[in-house]
Amino acid sequence: MAKILLVIVGSISITACSGKGKTGLGAKHLQGIGDPQQFYGQSISPEQEQALLAKNIYTFGYDSFEVPEEDVLSLYAHAKKIMTFPKVRVRVEGHTDERGSREYNIALGERRAKAIANILMLKGASQYQVSIVSFGKEKPRAKGHDESAWHENRRAEIIYEME
Repeated sequence: MAKILLVIVGSISITACSGKGKTGLGAKHLQGIGDPQQFYGQSISPEQEQALLAKNIYTFGYDSFEVPEEDVLSLYAHAKKIMTFPKVRVRVEGHTDERGSREYNIALGERRAKAIANILMLKGASQYQVSIVSFGKEKPRAKGHDESAWHENRRAEIIYEME
């Protein structure tokens, strides 16, 4: 599975560098970007797209790095924004709740950040535009020692940075 993912990400990178235009992105790279039906797989209005972009925090289940299905369209919207603006850079931060060792939580936070980053890149964002970092349990979003706080802390966040 990891080898297949590397081949896909590598081919996306080659496609992103293969064209010549004002943005430096090839026409193939931007194919489907202006057609919501083709890009998202369904019709999305500009207002719906803005609502999808408003979300930048994605929560995960306990001990999981599987991206919930309801978050995929939002990630597609972020990928579209990233690939439309080549100077945009994003950092995907992975976080966990307080349970587990520091080492385990750093690794789990990294897997969460990579899961989000992989979706962005598979949908067209360049690997040079997306970086990941894991904070494990070091930067909780919610204080507390109950399921409500733990749920908020099991997350990945997309942080936009401009070059």
